[in-house]
Amino acid sequence: MNFIYPQALFLLILIPVYVLLHFYFDRKKKKDIIPFGNLEVLVEAISKTKKIDLLKHLPLILKTLVFFLLIFALARPTSTIYMPIRDTKVMLLIDISISMEASDIKPDRITAAKEAAKKFIHDLPRGIQVGIGLFSGNVRVLVNPTIDKSKVLHILNKLNAKNLEPGTAIGDAILAGTEAISFDDITSRNKLKNNRILVLITDGEANVGADPVFAAAQAKVNNITIQAIGIGNPLGTIIRGGILTRLDEYTLQEITSLTDGYYFNAQNLQDLNKIYKKIRKAIKLIPQETEITFIPLSAAFIVLIILQILKWSKFRFA
Repeated sequence: MNFIYPQALFLLILIPVYVLLHFYFDRKKKKDIIPFGNLEVLVEAISKTKKIDLLKHLPLILKTLVFFLLIFALARPTSTIYMPIRDTKVMLLIDISISMEASDIKPDRITAAKEAAKKFIHDLPRGIQVGIGLFSGNVRVLVNPTIDKSKVLHILNKLNAKNLEPGTAIGDAILAGTEAISFDDITSRNKLKNNRILVLITDGEANVGADPVFAAAQAKVNNITIQAIGIGNPLGTIIRGGILTRLDEYTLQEITSLTDGYYFNAQNLQDLNKIYKKIRKAIKLIPQETEITFIPLSAAFIVLIILQILKWSKFRFA
């Protein structure tokens, strides 16, 4: 922790001075009290107020704490927080082909993919732009990268097995995601493109559309990293109609390595959450000094409220 005006911390020397003055005047006040003539009455009075006397120093403690917090705030403390690079963009591309209805991942692949993606979005650092596209035989970019996470979460909340369609156009999905991320490159002031990520979630192999490797090469030209998540058993599973669907891990590994990304395989919801955590940690963050004066000021305000409540209570501290 650093301070914008560390010289203000020298005022902390006033705290012990304040405490000493408090005890000095408190003792002086006691000397001015008329002595009791009856010792028995004095003993009885002390015994009745013993419990309250245990708390007699609480007001001093609270006032001293407020004094300390205000001096701390005057020094204007700062703390280092890690923020995403400006114009950091993450684009989710989720496979909605019919094979995503398979229940080898409980309750089914599409639901598991949806729930893990929602958690991933929630946990992304503030300031990251996130978008979403769905693909089967066709590709639909539903939300371009935006800092408004609620738009993406709204799409995910509506996603279910009823949305599934035939076909798997992985190459077309990558091209559409690349276009969505690169849309405002010309007008963007920040020309650094080293934090632009496509997160591809699929459980099959491309059977329509552009070649995924060609599409990945286009992403590479635009300095976009592809992180791919393969859902389900790589050996495949039988879906509706007795069709065997396989996970093309070789192609997914090829397109990720081409863009300096990684391929992950997930066979349950826990795997998905762990993979998303790794992807989130891979997002580059930069240190930034931020003033946190509001913290000691807020704490001082709360202590003052507590002190006032105690004054209104049966103890009635002065």
